[in-house]
Amino acid sequence: MERSVPLLRVRRGDHEESLHRGFVAVHSGERMLGVLGDPGALVFYRSASKPLQALAGITTGAADAFGLVPAELALATGSHNGAPVHVAAARSLLAKAGVPESALGCGGHWSIDPEVAQQQRVGWTRPPAVLSNCSGKHALMLAGSQHLGAPLESYLSAGHPLQQRIRSELGHMAGVPAEEVRVAIDGCGAPTFALPLAQAARSVAMLAAPGGLPAPLAAAVRRTVEAMRAHPEMVGGEGRFDTELMRAGKGAFVAKGGAEGVHMVAAPSKGLGVLVKVADGHDRGYRLVVLALLQRLGLLEAAAAEALAESQGSRTQENWSGTVTGELEVLLPRQFP
Repeated sequence: MERSVPLLRVRRGDHEESLHRGFVAVHSGERMLGVLGDPGALVFYRSASKPLQALAGITTGAADAFGLVPAELALATGSHNGAPVHVAAARSLLAKAGVPESALGCGGHWSIDPEVAQQQRVGWTRPPAVLSNCSGKHALMLAGSQHLGAPLESYLSAGHPLQQRIRSELGHMAGVPAEEVRVAIDGCGAPTFALPLAQAARSVAMLAAPGGLPAPLAAAVRRTVEAMRAHPEMVGGEGRFDTELMRAGKGAFVAKGGAEGVHMVAAPSKGLGVLVKVADGHDRGYRLVVLALLQRLGLLEAAAAEALAESQGSRTQENWSGTVTGELEVLLPRQFP
């Protein structure tokens, strides 16, 4: 992380209180349009890879065999709130694939939305796995495994046929051999992947413009992106950054964040992929940066960006009595990208 650059300054009064550093890459096809920080910096996608991981659920034939609908595919790309609509979609996906809910290996947790979590506690004493923000991803992985005839009990193993397929497809998207895609364990127990910033950004750009990919993979990309565009509410939930960002973009792009300050945007309307990694892992460090980038790239109107900057990015810092104490300042170079 030592070759990162300043991305966002936090001011208290007239003084700098905190500084978020990180990396940004804007990619188009085979060409890097702009990069801030070391393009070779290793980036773990974390949940920002969910749209990429979901592709195998289509390329295996599972989505067609089990009659999965766009809302269910969108759920598999998301980190959802565990609201009733999300839980119902995860259960529907599992039922169509003939997979028991007990096969989910993601573990359960209460919703990250306090209101939804309060409602969940009325019905359950302990959170079942289907409430996990990752249950859609896991449900599609299980469906893919079921269709392949691969064992369900080991679907989270990096050596499992489905996980090997996901790693191979990610390599195609990034333009590297599968063995160069580094693998570790994500918070939900599934494999998570890491690549240098430049290659990771290329994989995001391929979500936007998959024309150079093998035909089955390109078709899966288009289907996945269309599902996300049609159902942004399944990717996060009401009030969540990715959901509200995609709604504001009116279909021009899809967006997905991940833990430890990672965020990606794929814009089919312009064939662009944007990847941001905050060195300290704080998602506060990318929200206003992403909004500024999308406005510069002509993907988000100024009024929409400003509204999201207040509701999602908290540009102005206030205390509990409403007194303004400071502000957040985006530090992107004036001409970037």
